Amino acid sequence: MDNYGTIKINIENLLKQKNISKNKICEQLNIQRTQFNKYCKGSMQRLDVNILCKICNFLNCEIQDILEYIPPK
Repeated sequence: MDNYGTIKINIENLLKQKNISKNKICEQLNIQRTQFNKYCKGSMQRLDVNILCKICNFLNCEIQDILEYIPPK
């Protein structure tokens, strides 16, 4: 899909900026750590909008703070 660009996921950067551990967010949002790690690494197969909404709400951020479109080169 490199012809269309890629989506970069910036969750780990936000967690560092806000000094929030992965354990804390997973516990608060009732998300399995393995599933959350896939989001952090961008290795999930499909995005779950409910999980993204939970993350945005918890981190008090906008979706564009988490997802970044990188156009093709």
